[in-house]
Amino acid sequence: MPLSLIESSHHIVLIAHTNPDADSLGAACAFYSYLLRNQKKITLFCASEALNPNLAFLPWFDKLTHRFPSDADCMISFDCGSYARLGIEKELPLINIDHHASNDFYGTHNIVNTSAISTTEVVYEYFVANSIKINGKIATALYAGLLDDSRCFSASECNAKTFAMAHALNELGADHALCSEWLFGRHSLASLRIRGELLKQMKLIGEGRLALFEVPLSLLEESGASVAECKTVLDEALGMRCVQAALMVIERTNGERKLSLRTNGVIDASNIMAPFGGGGHLKRAGTILREENQSELVKDLITMIKKELV
Repeated sequence: MPLSLIESSHHIVLIAHTNPDADSLGAACAFYSYLLRNQKKITLFCASEALNPNLAFLPWFDKLTHRFPSDADCMISFDCGSYARLGIEKELPLINIDHHASNDFYGTHNIVNTSAISTTEVVYEYFVANSIKINGKIATALYAGLLDDSRCFSASECNAKTFAMAHALNELGADHALCSEWLFGRHSLASLRIRGELLKQMKLIGEGRLALFEVPLSLLEESGASVAECKTVLDEALGMRCVQAALMVIERTNGERKLSLRTNGVIDASNIMAPFGGGGHLKRAGTILREENQSELVKDLITMIKKELV
């Protein structure tokens, strides 16, 4: 059914989620290459104007726009666990491609595999199942998402299928060195400075089992660091022997607060975030607080996490 919708559509918008990572954007870029071969009119869209410069190596990165075309007749979203992650609201047929356990199947058609380690794995399996040829550009885009979401193959979710896909993509022309250098080997001065600041102000709660990072807007403005650069310290905190969960609370210019939670699997991050309007995976989840009583909600969240931790 999704393939027939793609074939009958004239202008397809490929949507990476707001503040995209390599998985969302890599999956969208891979589909861009595929649809180009089918002579489709395509728009590569992301609602966020500011993008992580470390993703600039991805094929078709320069084609990204935050302006939604008026003549579009089909949308495909990538790695968006909920409709809100698209950053727009349009009454168009929508193919939802994702791997989040919290995905609520908001699409007209849904290609969701919660056992996949990345959305690029879901796209890869779709291409293989439909005999879609994978060239070097597609392979690199898919590999980038796999490498990023597996944390350079260090995540516990990695299995034989993960490495089989990595091997197959390298055989098809994926550039491992390029992906690993841009995703893990390049750091801005701002990212290094804010990393030090965040680790210095980290609070350990609940006998050291929860690491809390509070990021005021002033710190972001002074350092010039991005949200993505801030969140790298969450995985570092989880590397401490006593820490089972790491929570980051980031102030935003519009008065909202962005929450990101990482766990070692002892508690389900997605279940923790669900009552607060968020979602994600067992070990990685997040939400955005828009209510006036944000401080109280953060306290409630911390209380909930402490009760779950052993």
